[in-house]
Amino acid sequence: MPAPFEIRVLTINTTTWTPVTVPFDCSSLAVKNRDQSNAVRMRTNSGDANTEDLIGPGVEQSLALPFHRYRFKSGTQPLWLLATSGTGPVIAKFLV
Repeated sequence: MPAPFEIRVLTINTTTWTPVTVPFDCSSLAVKNRDQSNAVRMRTNSGDANTEDLIGPGVEQSLALPFHRYRFKSGTQPLWLLATSGTGPVIAKFLV
């Protein structure tokens, strides 16, 4: 069994959507924009602007599934990230 909690540092850019890949089945994940000056674009579908939101500078966005039978499955990519300027970094946190 994997550790119940994992942190990953993601370098992103302004031209290519970076997927957030789930390392193990988990019930929650959080994405923190560690850039203190620039927002990060977040989408649930990299090709669809209608699924987009912004994560402000220094802000953390948490996503949780309250029902045990529904999980973020290992290997899935529920989020895609794009820097509005610079290269991040973005911190991804996964919790079993």
